Amino acid sequence: MSENSNNKNNNRRRRNPNNKGGNRGPKHNKNNNYNNKRNSNRNRRPKSLTPSRILQKYENLMEQHVIARKKYFEVFGRITGKQFQKIENNFNRTLKAIVEYKDSLKDWQQEVLDKKLNFYPKDTQYSQAHQDEQALEVEFEGTFEDPHLLPTQKEHLWSNDTEESVGTIDDYKAYKGITD
Repeated sequence: MSENSNNKNNNRRRRNPNNKGGNRGPKHNKNNNYNNKRNSNRNRRPKSLTPSRILQKYENLMEQHVIARKKYFEVFGRITGKQFQKIENNFNRTLKAIVEYKDSLKDWQQEVLDKKLNFYPKDTQYSQAHQDEQALEVEFEGTFEDPHLLPTQKEHLWSNDTEESVGTIDDYKAYKGITD
């Protein structure tokens, strides 16, 4: 070690092993300032939520969630394990924070937030113009026609098709001209 580092170590106060607690010397000003700030903050009342603070906090939570959502969907299906779990937990935590914040608001605070979020009126132009139309009733039980098949595929009898179920891998390789 260098001579300067030895001087620093020698200038430090060492604890006397015989002293079992008693007076340990003057306290540092740094700790006193920290304790004074802590005590003064303890007596301070929490800030009330004004309309601007309600909106500011909501926008802050939404910004955090948008960032977390972007990260989550960028890595979805690309990575696994603890790294993905951490990103997914952050995504869920930010979403939960928004829901808890909305639930914690009082009625008048909720009205302030709703006024901001639901600024534009609902678009009901189409439903008002087509009031006589009824929604289609869809069956949820039974067999359904596959909407992705072409008409020629629907007409074909697939039960007679044995092309893929007959033969061995050697036959396939001979047919394709693959040699090992």
